Amino acid sequence: MVQSCGDAPDNPNVATSTLLTAPTDSQIYTALGEWLKTVLPAGTDTMQGQLNQTAQPIGPYCIMFLIARRRLATNSCTYTATERIVVEPTELTIQVSVFGNGAGNALSVVQSLWRDLYAADFLTANGGILAPLYSSEPRQMQFVNGERQYEDAWSVDLKAQVNFTTTLPQQSATKLIVKSFVANRPTMQE
Repeated sequence: MVQSCGDAPDNPNVATSTLLTAPTDSQIYTALGEWLKTVLPAGTDTMQGQLNQTAQPIGPYCIMFLIARRRLATNSCTYTATERIVVEPTELTIQVSVFGNGAGNALSVVQSLWRDLYAADFLTANGGILAPLYSSEPRQMQFVNGERQYEDAWSVDLKAQVNFTTTLPQQSATKLIVKSFVANRPTMQE
């Protein structure tokens, strides 16, 4: 992954929500990036998108962009003694672009294997964050580098299901003490 001024490392001084949400964008990029490394040609750098103020790598490279999120169903909830866990099934669209010689062929392999057991098995074995759904057809992009030279550039949109979970604090009774009281009843006298 490439770090730029807009993608600072984890900073303990930055305010965050007390709600726990998973997976994070970083975990999604890591899972997809690890899979892409197994199908792209050796030596292809794989990076997270939006690389402002970052030099273009030398040699072939791949950039991943999260470009859309679409809810697939109504939330579901589970409960523990201290938490309520909300699950939101979501379809993510991740644009994968490859630059350099052989970019079109590389993306043809990515597109072909995305909806294959190879991708599903790999992603399940490595955390199960993403479940491949389908992809667009690879398309060529017009790309001129900083030296004003044309470079081979292709892109494909991969669709995946991600079940985002948000953990909320929950109050509940873990112990209940019951005391019974019997009221004195007057007896009837004849």
